[in-house]
Amino acid sequence: MSLESYVTGLMKNPHPSGKDRLALSILESLEGIYLSQVTKKQKNASSHALDAGIPVISVGNITAGGTGKTPCIIRLAELLTAAGRHPAVISRGYRSGLEKQGGIVSDGKEILVSQKMAGDEPYMMALKLPKVPVLVGKDRIISAERAKRLGADLLLLDDGFQYWKLKRERDIILLDATNPFGYEHALPRGLLREPLSALKRASLFIITKSDQAEPSKIEEIKNRLTKLAPGIPVTTSCHSPAKAVHYDDWKGRIHEGSLSEMKGKRAYLMSGIGNPAAFGETAKEAGFIPVGEMAFDDHHAYTEEDIRKCDSEAALSGADCVLITEKDAVKMMKLSSIHESEIPFYVLEIEMTFPEGLELLKQQWEDL
Repeated sequence: MSLESYVTGLMKNPHPSGKDRLALSILESLEGIYLSQVTKKQKNASSHALDAGIPVISVGNITAGGTGKTPCIIRLAELLTAAGRHPAVISRGYRSGLEKQGGIVSDGKEILVSQKMAGDEPYMMALKLPKVPVLVGKDRIISAERAKRLGADLLLLDDGFQYWKLKRERDIILLDATNPFGYEHALPRGLLREPLSALKRASLFIITKSDQAEPSKIEEIKNRLTKLAPGIPVTTSCHSPAKAVHYDDWKGRIHEGSLSEMKGKRAYLMSGIGNPAAFGETAKEAGFIPVGEMAFDDHHAYTEEDIRKCDSEAALSGADCVLITEKDAVKMMKLSSIHESEIPFYVLEIEMTFPEGLELLKQQWEDL
């Protein structure tokens, strides 16, 4: 068992025994230190926060881990563009080549840097949003100035709830329906980045992956949010399969591929994500028939050998295609073997949908 798996197990177990109890007490002590540092940092940064000069909508969360920020920002950018606005996305570009010095991934016309320089999520957003500037850099103030020079009239701040140096007009907070409150503890005892009292800063809550929880669970989360942050609106969203795009088209920023045309196709699944089982369920929802899979650890760095092995295994399974996620597709950008494969590679595109409608979402920028 890895250390990460062990700690996660402790997070889920409120009443451990033996040595696990000792380990948990250590984590709780570290939690106290972490929270004191976060509170100090938040107060200092907020007191010196700068105004971007144009409206800022932050999309973030209160827990560590993925809650669906990237598909949410893509959906917001699409809606804003359709409404006649000129948004730009500014992201940290964590562990990217441009994280420290900052830079422009896309100017809203063309992609200017490599995937390695941009980072996975910013590069994917640039691919999906050909008319929207995407900028990265640890200093989001500098990115904001660059975005304005590119003609942006509104900024979408990626993972911005804990970026207190930049003032914002709206804070959209995403909560994963399967674990909305991070085991009720802050890091490293739980997954909370801030105390739950910080939720009062929100302007809208979006419960993501709502289709993966029972309706009673969703109501329970809504009731809890009403108590934690009275008066803040709440809506729900799902991650739904939208298109199956041939890899060459996807790489060329052509996002066309009807799911109805792929229904019943035998798919070999290849992924390097945190929850490969969820990818399998999404593939079935899209109409594919999974016939095998090659699952790597999250954040896997793909090699040419990986692709050749997958192609061989897919052929043996009788697959009509190899199906990959967009996150994995970004990591394969420089691999030539994917274009030489006998079995075609398809990217399963996911979009954020809102079962309760878009009204609450659109209200976030109507008066900005």
